[in-house]
Amino acid sequence: MLIKRRIKLPSLPVKLGLSFSLLLIGCNSKVIDSTENTYQPINLAEVKGILIGNDPEALTLDLFGKKETIEGKFSQETKVLKEGGFEKTVILTQLNLPDDSVKGIRYRLKFQFDQSIGKWRLKEVGRQQSCQRSDSSTHWTIEPCP
Repeated sequence: MLIKRRIKLPSLPVKLGLSFSLLLIGCNSKVIDSTENTYQPINLAEVKGILIGNDPEALTLDLFGKKETIEGKFSQETKVLKEGGFEKTVILTQLNLPDDSVKGIRYRLKFQFDQSIGKWRLKEVGRQQSCQRSDSSTHWTIEPCP
């Protein structure tokens, strides 16, 4: 049986306010785009280190985190975007790099829980960067920085 429901749409000022709010949220640099196609894929065969472990965040830092002390306002943080079930997506963001062209690097790592061994396995990884000499300091790209 098919049930049809009519929903009354909000008036025009409410629609515009909602659209404007969504636009502002989209411009916020804290919003993380985790879409696969916005990251340049990295071949797992080229990743140096152990790709299997107990904690995806720890694996992320072991594989791509900066271990040496970096002068200035360098910061590095991880965030789990998708948690639950047998998959986790971790974003590692590194900002204020001591590079005259690359301001920041962001990695997106997708892990899958392998029940046969009881550990997390890295399935795919991608990379973006933010450029020092960019028109927008919060713009992330896969294009080379000038």
